[in-house]
Amino acid sequence: MTFPTLRQTAIRQLVHAITDGPSGYRKARELVELFAGLGGDFERLRDESRIRYTARVIGETQRRGQFELLLRTVLEAEAAEETRAALQQVFNEILAPYGWTLTQDTGSAITLRPLVIPWKPLTPDVLGVPDFQHVFLTDDERILLRERWVEAVALQQAGLARPMFLGLGTILEHVLFACAQSYRHRGHARNAEPHLGAVREWQLDVLLAVARDQGWITLTVLDFPYRLRHYRDYITPAHELKEGDFLNDALISDTWRTVRRTLDELHDGTRTTPPHTDSD
Repeated sequence: MTFPTLRQTAIRQLVHAITDGPSGYRKARELVELFAGLGGDFERLRDESRIRYTARVIGETQRRGQFELLLRTVLEAEAAEETRAALQQVFNEILAPYGWTLTQDTGSAITLRPLVIPWKPLTPDVLGVPDFQHVFLTDDERILLRERWVEAVALQQAGLARPMFLGLGTILEHVLFACAQSYRHRGHARNAEPHLGAVREWQLDVLLAVARDQGWITLTVLDFPYRLRHYRDYITPAHELKEGDFLNDALISDTWRTVRRTLDELHDGTRTTPPHTDSD
C-alpha cells in the first residue's frame, strides 16, 4: 500500500506535535539539527518561522518518499522512553484516519504500517447478501449492489473500517435514491424540502428522513451512526479524528444490522405499492 498525501489539517497537527508536543518547545536551531539526519538539504530559510520550516520539511519528505524516515528520526531523537511513547501515540492519532500506524516489534526499528482494527466477526446471517429484489431496482442495479455488498463484507473481514462504512453508505443511498425516484409523487416529504430540491441531489441523511416520513422504513435518521449517515464527509481528517473513539465492535455490529434491517423493510414495505409511472 502507498501512504496517501496528508491534508493540511494533518500537517498542522504534525507540526505542532514536532515543535511543541510531548517533547516540549523545540527551538529553530534544534529543528535544523533534528532534520539534518534525513540526508537532504533541509536548511532553514532566512526569516522562516519554526512552524513554516517544519511544515515545509514534512511536505518535502512526503514528496521524496522519506516520510517514514522523518517520523522515525523524530521519535528516535527522544531519550526518554515515556516521551517517545507519548509522541508516537500523538503521531498515530493523526495517521489513523489515513489507515496507517507506527509500530515497533521487539528489536526492530519503528515502522509505518497499514492500520488494522480488530473486532469480533459477525455472524453469516448479518453479513450474508440481502435480497435486492426490490420492485424499483433494475437487474443491473441488483447485480451491482450484490457485488458491492460482497466487497463491503470483505472490507469488514479485513478490518478496514473506513472503506467498509463508505461501502455500506453507498449501497443504502443507492437503494433509497432509487426508491425516492420510483415513488417521487410521494417522495417530496416535508422534512426534505428545507434541505434540497431535486430528488437526485438528496444525500443519505435526507433520503432516510424521506423514507421514514413515507412509512417505507420504521427506523429514524438517528438510528443510523453519524459515520454512516454522513459517509461522504469522512474524507477529511477532522471527521475521522472526531469520531475515531466510537469505532468499536458495538458500532460496527449495530451498523451492519441497521443497514440490513432497512434494506429488508424497503423490500417488504414497497412491494405492495406499485412504483410511479409517467401515466400516474
